[in-house]
Amino acid sequence: MASIKKILLGLGIGGGVFAGGMYLWRLNKTSVNLEIVPSVKLHKLDLQGLVLRVDVQLKNPTRTGLKLKFPFIRLMIKGSSIGSSQAVNQDIAIPAFGEAKFEAIMIRIPMFSLLSTAKGLLQAVQQGEAFKIGVTTMTTIDLGMKKLPYEKTDEVQLIAAQNGSNKKTED
Repeated sequence: MASIKKILLGLGIGGGVFAGGMYLWRLNKTSVNLEIVPSVKLHKLDLQGLVLRVDVQLKNPTRTGLKLKFPFIRLMIKGSSIGSSQAVNQDIAIPAFGEAKFEAIMIRIPMFSLLSTAKGLLQAVQQGEAFKIGVTTMTTIDLGMKKLPYEKTDEVQLIAAQNGSNKKTED
């Protein structure tokens, strides 16, 4: 009778370890499938510098819900950082097969940076031309017992129309 209890206890523990391992493996695989779609628009250009509006859409195409930190955004031109968003300590839940959208993340690029490291960006904005800019999105995925850093860099087109169609208008 004692040996049956030991066998059942061993099977229970082994099954729990197996189920826990499968859960962590599935969550780890889920983090690889996280899709990030950024967009960058010209918000304002003045004597203090340039303000870009970044919108980020996070898509979870899996059957596992995710909990992650508010995304941190860094803008890059030819490998050099030209600006970044504020760090926000906020947890976000994305349901299975769901999405989360973060709109109007404003990033100011000072005039000094525009004149020194981002001359091409300033010229493109002044001439109303498209310009490629790197957007690095960083977050942390909370798997319960483990937290995984997640980072993805995309190259997006910043379109700076001369007619001001991308600029914020005030009534």
